[in-house]
Amino acid sequence: MFFKKTMKEDNKTVSKIENDEKINTTKKQILDRLSKASDITITGHRNPDCDCVCSGLGLSLLIKNVFNKNAVVVNTDKMQRDLQNVLLIDNVIFEVTPETLPKKDVLVVLDSGDIDRIGWIADITNEYNEVIFIDHHKVRNLKGVTMFYDDTTAGATCEIIFDIFQDYTEKMDSTIATLLYSGICTDTGSFIFSNTTERTLLFGSKLMKIGVMQENIGNVVRKRYTRNDVSALMEIYRRMIIDYDKKIGYICLGDTICGINTKELGVSASDTLIQMDDVLIGFIVHENEDSFRVSMRSRSVKDIREVAESFGGGGHPKASGFTVSKKDYTKEKLIQELKDKLINLLDS
Repeated sequence: MFFKKTMKEDNKTVSKIENDEKINTTKKQILDRLSKASDITITGHRNPDCDCVCSGLGLSLLIKNVFNKNAVVVNTDKMQRDLQNVLLIDNVIFEVTPETLPKKDVLVVLDSGDIDRIGWIADITNEYNEVIFIDHHKVRNLKGVTMFYDDTTAGATCEIIFDIFQDYTEKMDSTIATLLYSGICTDTGSFIFSNTTERTLLFGSKLMKIGVMQENIGNVVRKRYTRNDVSALMEIYRRMIIDYDKKIGYICLGDTICGINTKELGVSASDTLIQMDDVLIGFIVHENEDSFRVSMRSRSVKDIREVAESFGGGGHPKASGFTVSKKDYTKEKLIQELKDKLINLLDS
């Protein structure tokens, strides 16, 4: 791997990743660096899910218990309503601003796939003495990253956090166990998705032995619908467009459904679409002011990540996404091109 040497004011030399070759830092190196950090900030991707938030909160508690250091979890986006039952969710600084961002020494980026997915903090990584990137996705852009650890065999980023700290299980309590179990459980579809491995189940068993709060897990995993959710769900069904011959379905959405911001709803359009018996691959086109954000889900054996990567995105074989600019695509052009690629994928 090629590095660019950058001299800091305190005479420390930090290696910045310069090209696309990605070689993992060891788990021990990550632990050593965290043990020496003065100020630690943990963040993850925008539109955060349970694995993203729980891996951050779990890591912050492990850093406290193992190294007696404080770590602050932040996110540049709003909190999704379905995260409201996650333990210690109030400890996360959502919609973080330059004024509320903690002091800068070490930045840990979790579950993001691409440094740009963390929002505006990606533009100031050069202000940190270390940027540690930990993920279970196939990673693309690592601009500004100094330490990189990726394990695509892991079912969730929470699984990786447990793996890194598994020699410190005596420092784990029921709160940490519940957080990490929550992230693993949700990202593996309650241990039924294809990303579930023998190690995933083993780590889940070890966390259960430490003491998982099962009632809390149930509140995090189970859907609880309000009247607004039911109205939104009916609207989602109404807007579905399904190609019954090709087994492909899609929905176009803005920031709101039935006048309610999608982040305040407990329903998932992508999950609802892929539950349809006639849909093998479903995608949601989220229209913003200057871009289209697409999320895809699949029940097919085909790897939809390949299609996401062709648009500059990425993710998992059965859950991927990407964003394109309105300068390059109209909604009609995007839908047609995406459908054509998905049809070719299914036919291949």
